[in-house]
Amino acid sequence: MNSTKKLIKVVEPFALYKWAKNFKRIQDRFYGNKFKLRRIQQVEDFITLNNIKKVYHIDEVRLDLDLPTNTFTNTVEEADLILVTAQGYSRFPCIGIIEQIYKWLEKCNKLYLCLNRHYLNIDNQKIDLALPDEFQKAITSWLQQSLKDCTVIDLSKNYLDYGENFTWSLPDRHFYIEKK
Repeated sequence: MNSTKKLIKVVEPFALYKWAKNFKRIQDRFYGNKFKLRRIQQVEDFITLNNIKKVYHIDEVRLDLDLPTNTFTNTVEEADLILVTAQGYSRFPCIGIIEQIYKWLEKCNKLYLCLNRHYLNIDNQKIDLALPDEFQKAITSWLQQSLKDCTVIDLSKNYLDYGENFTWSLPDRHFYIEKK
């Protein structure tokens, strides 16, 4: 018993992975009108407008991308582009993120990477680079300086986040990265 005299019972979680996968769909039900997140439209437009035929998608949350089903491949070797929308990579140490990017680029030379700015440098690792004071610009500068042999294009929209932008469904920082 705790100090409030209430019995606390710890219940084993079950099927939480299913909840996480469907988080976007659950959020969508909060609103009566059908809408699409700007960031999802941005990903769809990027793939369509750049005539990308095969995408290997590393996800965590089902985003219901409005693309033909034959656009997606289960093997990275067939991919024209690796699309990473999984939140977990944003929690890697900074050096781990860079190492993972290079692993992906060994398999496919084009990467569309979504990072959640709220998780970046979660371990407070010291980065020995001259970076801008503004965090969103510092993220881009860090990637560009760390990936000197790659083209890094920031496709993100800079904004102050007050929690209403669904960054937990699709990370807010979007980068196109290609080996030179």
